[in-house]
Amino acid sequence: MQKRWLVIIPAIVMFLSACTQTGSYPIYQEQQPRIVFSQWYLRGVFNWWEAKPAYQLQRGSNSWYVDVELIADEQPYDFKFSNANWTLSQTCGGNYKGLIVALNHPVTLSCADQAENLQFIPTKTAVYRFGVTGNTDSQITLTITQL
Repeated sequence: MQKRWLVIIPAIVMFLSACTQTGSYPIYQEQQPRIVFSQWYLRGVFNWWEAKPAYQLQRGSNSWYVDVELIADEQPYDFKFSNANWTLSQTCGGNYKGLIVALNHPVTLSCADQAENLQFIPTKTAVYRFGVTGNTDSQITLTITQL
């Protein structure tokens, strides 16, 4: 009987190993659409969240930007970036709601369904430049500077 098991067990192992696959299959990952900066608007409480031409980003030498005059009233300005239609895949903001952007401190934006409102609290009434840099399909950085 033991000799029979010595023949049967290797045969079963060989049969089962033939049924398994050692190759790997790539897992499909949905590609995020590329951000189209030329169609982006700065949208927030200062423009009633509308896509107005004055708030459309312009191409600069090393970034896309828009200049906005803000009043320093110690209240936060909520905002995001998006296209004219609020297309989810073209909308970027903070990685959590109410993320405060400090002057001259770059912040990495989160896009699509992770995009939450950003906040900026100007310390003085002035014109501020909202500049974005980075790859249009990966890391995008926002920096606010005072002009």
